[in-house]
Amino acid sequence: MVIGRRSFASGALVLAAARATQASDLPWIDAHAHVFMRSLKAYAGARYVPDYDASWQSLLALAAENKVDRAVILQPSFLGFDNSYLLEALKAEPDRLRGVPWVSPSVEVTAADWEEMARLGVRGLRFPIFSLPAPNWPAYADMLAEALRRDWPIHLHVEGRRLPSILPFLLDGGHKVVIPHFGMFDRTLGPLRDPGFELLLQKAGTRQIWVVLSGAYRVGHERARPAAPLLLSAFGPDRLMWGSDWPHTDTNLDRKTTYQESLQWLEQWVPDAATRQKILVDTPAKLYRF
Repeated sequence: MVIGRRSFASGALVLAAARATQASDLPWIDAHAHVFMRSLKAYAGARYVPDYDASWQSLLALAAENKVDRAVILQPSFLGFDNSYLLEALKAEPDRLRGVPWVSPSVEVTAADWEEMARLGVRGLRFPIFSLPAPNWPAYADMLAEALRRDWPIHLHVEGRRLPSILPFLLDGGHKVVIPHFGMFDRTLGPLRDPGFELLLQKAGTRQIWVVLSGAYRVGHERARPAAPLLLSAFGPDRLMWGSDWPHTDTNLDRKTTYQESLQWLEQWVPDAATRQKILVDTPAKLYRF
């Protein structure tokens, strides 16, 4: 009987070790990327319009070369409310993609529409309002209620300095919020002098905010390096994710990077492998329900 117990215990340990190994081998998740085709019509107020294609097929092929198998694709701001290509991508790769559209408040979205988006893999709502006026939140009341009902996070792409005027409204409303690009602090100030970044760190305790370590070229790689440990200390790996920001669309900026470099930088910013694993797999998998 003693031998039997030891054998059972040994088997359990082997099984646990095998599961741990399997978890560490899970393909990584790119939590912030974009897909589009140049043939798609940009909206009239777009800040920039890329003159190249960035198909979902290209994204997944490039990701696979870098041990990334799944991705969260966010509606590019220059396409406005036309989410057709994003939804097309979700239909094509339901196991590998999740999507975050930018939905117009002036178009009726029926209960069946919401259900269909959820079925396809929509897992949040995006507000890419960088350089745009703040949303008229009452116009989005039904949409925000739907996000709460479905436990979808609100994605804010906005200048860090504007977070104090926008973020509290969403947090007070009980929303989960995702902030990309290190909190979008002012690259001329850096994280330590940006009041929006300071507020972001202060609000970490709400446990309602996730920050994506993405788009270092947007805030400056030399500025992103000191910001990463500050964010990790405040939020912990269960509220941080990594994103490639592929295909690095903002042509108004002079600093870009490659897919591989953005992963290499993450290894520098977060040297502990177990912590990186949470950022690359566990946290986005749970938030986006892969």
